[in-house]
Amino acid sequence: MPHLSQRVKDTFASPFRKFLPLAQQAKDRGTQVIHLNIGQPDFLMPKGSLDGIADDYLKFIPYGEAEGQMPLRNAWCSYYEKFGVRISQEELIITCGASEGIYFTLMAIADAGDEIIVPEPFYANYNGFCQMAGVNIVSLFSSIEDGFPIPDIESFEKAIGPRTKGILLSNPNNPSGKVYNLQMLKSLASLVKKYNLFLLVDEAYSEFVYDGFEFFPALTLEGIEQNVVVIDSISKRFNACGVRVGAIASRNTDLLQHIARYSRLRLSPPMLGQTFATRALKLPESYHIHLREEFAERRAIILKRLDQLDQVLYHAPEGAFYLFVQLPIDDSDRFCAWLLTDFSYQGKTVMLSPGTGFYATPGKGKNEVRIAYILEGNMLEQAMDCLENALATYPGIQKNKAYSMV
Repeated sequence: MPHLSQRVKDTFASPFRKFLPLAQQAKDRGTQVIHLNIGQPDFLMPKGSLDGIADDYLKFIPYGEAEGQMPLRNAWCSYYEKFGVRISQEELIITCGASEGIYFTLMAIADAGDEIIVPEPFYANYNGFCQMAGVNIVSLFSSIEDGFPIPDIESFEKAIGPRTKGILLSNPNNPSGKVYNLQMLKSLASLVKKYNLFLLVDEAYSEFVYDGFEFFPALTLEGIEQNVVVIDSISKRFNACGVRVGAIASRNTDLLQHIARYSRLRLSPPMLGQTFATRALKLPESYHIHLREEFAERRAIILKRLDQLDQVLYHAPEGAFYLFVQLPIDDSDRFCAWLLTDFSYQGKTVMLSPGTGFYATPGKGKNEVRIAYILEGNMLEQAMDCLENALATYPGIQKNKAYSMV
């Protein structure tokens, strides 16, 4: 048999999906698996958003413009105006989801062996995108015991080296739910200007902020217009993850023109998805107000149930729809697998994401999991019933640590 590349053998395994075969085996045994492992909410897509979506394509679906169809680019620019961001169509490229946007951006700003600074825990697939691009992550660790504080500006500056090309953030953060305040963003703006770096900001969860916290778009930062690159997606805003439509927005048009070379190699983003996205981005603000209210209720359910568990530590998320939780377990990968292979409660189990995949620092996340509170209240209650029972029966429980709430 021909040999596979070492590169593919070493490819990062997504913590959201690597246990899906175990989940399917559990389902085949008749166990109901409650999926809190991935950010796929159960909300209906906007009513009527798919009606007649293929009417413009009477005989076939053609390739589109590599940089995205102009109606969608116009709609995205108009959507940003509600955040106080004004950009032109030439300052935005449509991508096949935010994932492609992150990968294309890394490929455009960094060569193999270059470095990107990323506060951790971070969106797990950053590990994979950087690995694919040959880019090294320089991580800035923040602990759950301290409430996942955003690293101070001195820590960012100390991490800058001769091969640093930029700083990558998700705001609001996945998985911790932290939201960057304006002062911190301004400090980062001064830093990237001083060292002539890129500031890459993944803003996929900008609509979901709670408890009086406020989202500040990176594109409103002044004085670093050529440094800021925003990666975005419609997936979470409209519960349309499978549509695979995202965007790269930047006033650095030279960068975008070079990224367009990658866009042309993959020919075009999905045409039907772009038609849907063009409609969705024109929805009234009331749509997202409703979503925020629903997520706030789901968040409250999870927090209440976690408060009733012993030896559990968490920081209440300020944004997005995830909780990163420390549990009294020996190994989060083993625990998440065990939930699917050896455990059930009243015919059900819960699928979570192990915390190890959200770090670049070896050994971190061993007793942490990510919970996505993306299901309606009754299903969340059932999932938490499973988790409570699992923590009472899991053979790898560690009871010698003192835990407190944050």
